[in-house]
Amino acid sequence: MADSTPPKNHSASSITGMKKNPPAVLADMARHDPKRAKRIMTNRRSAMKAKQRKKMYVSALEYNLERLYCEAAALSARLNLWMTDALYIHADNKRLRQCLHHIVQQIRLQDTLMDETQKEIQDLKRFVWSHKTSKN
Repeated sequence: MADSTPPKNHSASSITGMKKNPPAVLADMARHDPKRAKRIMTNRRSAMKAKQRKKMYVSALEYNLERLYCEAAALSARLNLWMTDALYIHADNKRLRQCLHHIVQQIRLQDTLMDETQKEIQDLKRFVWSHKTSKN
């Protein structure tokens, strides 16, 4: 006389075995222990919902990860472009400073020449004035 009902003791091995049982066995259990069957079904539904939430959460994380990788790649490319631009700007700035330095030197030289020319003109005027006055 083999009884097909599950044992009443709730040892770990019997509960583990129950998890693998199909819904038909659970329906049979519901006749003998409805509270337990209801709890098992509620736990199964909760577990399925938790798995679904976890799956959605992991999908969202994977999507965000991929989006962030793309954003990081774009930002890296922009940074490289800016760094290259900075190098060109630095070189151009250095060249412009050298040009400015040469222009300032030329202006100083022209000012010096202008001062010397002015002195020479004054000297010549004095010379001419002195010759003029000496002849009179």
